[in-house]
Amino acid sequence: MAVIDTLGLPNTEGRRPLIVAQVVDALGTGLFLPFAVVYFHAAKGIPLTTVGLMLSAGALLSLPAGPLGGRLIDRIGPRSVLVASNLVRVLTFTAYVFTDTPWQLVVLVTATLWGDSLFRPAVFALVAQVADDGHRARWYAMDRSLRNAGIGAGGLVGSTLVGWGGTSGYTAVVVLNAVSFLVAAGLVATWRRTAVLRPVGDGSAPVAKDAPEQPRGGYREVLADRAFLGVLATVWVFALCDLALTLLLSAYVIEARGLPAWQPGMLFAINTVMVVLGQTALAKAVERHRRPGVLQVAAVLWMVSFVLFAAVPGDHVGLAFGGLVLGMVVFTVAELLQAPTSSALIVGMAAGHLRGRYLGLEELMWSLARVLAPTVFTWLLARGAGLPWLALGLCCLAALVVLHALRRVLPAHVQRDTVHA
Repeated sequence: MAVIDTLGLPNTEGRRPLIVAQVVDALGTGLFLPFAVVYFHAAKGIPLTTVGLMLSAGALLSLPAGPLGGRLIDRIGPRSVLVASNLVRVLTFTAYVFTDTPWQLVVLVTATLWGDSLFRPAVFALVAQVADDGHRARWYAMDRSLRNAGIGAGGLVGSTLVGWGGTSGYTAVVVLNAVSFLVAAGLVATWRRTAVLRPVGDGSAPVAKDAPEQPRGGYREVLADRAFLGVLATVWVFALCDLALTLLLSAYVIEARGLPAWQPGMLFAINTVMVVLGQTALAKAVERHRRPGVLQVAAVLWMVSFVLFAAVPGDHVGLAFGGLVLGMVVFTVAELLQAPTSSALIVGMAAGHLRGRYLGLEELMWSLARVLAPTVFTWLLARGAGLPWLALGLCCLAALVVLHALRRVLPAHVQRDTVHA
């Protein structure tokens, strides 16, 4: 236990099937994620512009999934929603193999994204139920570390399959992804909910921690929480910051600065290694600090990283790469601070019977950022290499102001686990 605590890992006794399910899910996601666009073009013969429209349409049509999923979580419990989200994706990825009609694929992409949007809040809500008191941030950190490791490993396997099998390799990637979702659903569904118990009253009558609570409120009650609306604003800002890694950085390095195409890959590798090796330890290091304060530090670090990215020269490859590496290290530390802290803060603010709705609105903010970011980032980049980084820095500055106000109004047990929730 001493080694586990030193690494910042939570107590996993009685909950290992849930962890294995997350790893399997991440491996499957890693198989397909790098080829999400190329698959429809190379294996289905659909023009790239049409693929882009398909994915954008699916993203727009899946916007309601987060709020509706939050309502379901509060009504039937996060485990049932988690299993359902995996089964939805089993069906959609299986169906991908048997159709190449664009309108049918739009329907399948939309259903897949609905499954994704149900999955994330359900996972966070289930973790909130099974985590030991005061260790929720550790669970969120471990989940993120495992997902990054699984996605990285899955990406390597997927690249091997595609390189070896061509079109058949793409089909194998899709089928294996469907299988991974099925295995994950089975592990969660068969996990014994009596494995982790919480005492009730005087402690003499334990009940399962993942038993769904009866809903006693709705979104009107959630939206009346003005502090939570402030947190949602910061979630949207930090989602844009996070998406800059996948949607902006490569285009900036290669197109705007004219640097070699190998540099973004190296930067992504640095990010992945840091997340896998450092996420849980850093989450443990800051768990006694106020969560809004930790998020403020993350915002400042993101601003520093954006300045470093914007300042890289395009006429000196070595110097530019050094600046990009430094910027990526600072960027990743900001990520490591923000991701588990934001989730723990939102769960800490939510009453148990409304937890799904709180998390559903968090997912909505991420979905809105995913819809907006590609268009805004590319529009700004076309008008000036430094403009996207300037815009993101100003957003972080606004988040700093909101978080400063939240530090004054949020209860102590929400800001940090000085009182067990």
